[in-house]
Amino acid sequence: MADVDRMGGPAGRHEGGLRGVFACSSPLKVSMSVAGLAGIVFGYVALLLVVFDARSWWGQSLAGVAVAFAPMFGAVAVLGRGRTTDTRRLMLFALTGWAVLVAVTLVPRQRVVTTSELGYLAWWAVATIAIFVVPAVVYARHSRQSLRSYGLRLGAFAGEMRIFAVMLPLIAVGAWFASAQPRFQQMYPFFKGWPLGNGSLGEMLAWWVLYASTFVALEFFFRGFLVIAGFELIGWWAIPAMEAPYCLLHLDKPLPEMVTSLFGGLILGVVALRTRSILAGVLSHVTLAIGTDLAVLGHARP
Repeated sequence: MADVDRMGGPAGRHEGGLRGVFACSSPLKVSMSVAGLAGIVFGYVALLLVVFDARSWWGQSLAGVAVAFAPMFGAVAVLGRGRTTDTRRLMLFALTGWAVLVAVTLVPRQRVVTTSELGYLAWWAVATIAIFVVPAVVYARHSRQSLRSYGLRLGAFAGEMRIFAVMLPLIAVGAWFASAQPRFQQMYPFFKGWPLGNGSLGEMLAWWVLYASTFVALEFFFRGFLVIAGFELIGWWAIPAMEAPYCLLHLDKPLPEMVTSLFGGLILGVVALRTRSILAGVLSHVTLAIGTDLAVLGHARP
């Protein structure tokens, strides 16, 4: 019987299995690869921002958003053709990823009829969760894959937990310093009703529960669907294939957030593949999101 790697497939199917992908025999080569990827992604983002004025139509123009994400998933389809014989599943994977990113950039931003700030934010959160989760679940069922294999498990953290024991406090400290910037204070927290508005602490706590849930859905899609499921089709290319659209999703966020999304997402992609779990990403995102809100509120205190 052939050896089986941690993805459940034959060892050596993709660059010698997971160990072959992440065995760092050449740190310089890895560093150059990351720098090259960052250069390509940031160059593409700069093209959208400077030449096409993307921030003026981002989240509003269906054609613009669809075209912006198209090259990334077109590259996924091209890269996968030489790595899998299941062309139909590859095309479905690329189309699902592209459709989800287009929909999640547009649909949750549409205003709904509500007089409540929390009501609108609840719509945004529920729509975001549904868009990230439902298409990936349909793809998994169609491909006869277990949803648990999409990172819905506790990974064998070992060394990774030690890394995040250091990273999570750093994330919290970074959130505090970033929250002092005017752009962060204008954007966060999304719920403005407490403590300086007419809302209550209960509404803020309800919002934080919804907010945290969106990051579970986000990690399920980006690190579970695009990375863990994508690894079977395109090997280690699943990480940059995830990271480019993930960075682009932050196009209208403050610049430091967009920049850190690239490098933070790369780390989370590697950890997700090593552990087959999205838990690390969920912990990091919830810490950053709630920490930023608390930090902004702390700066706003009279």
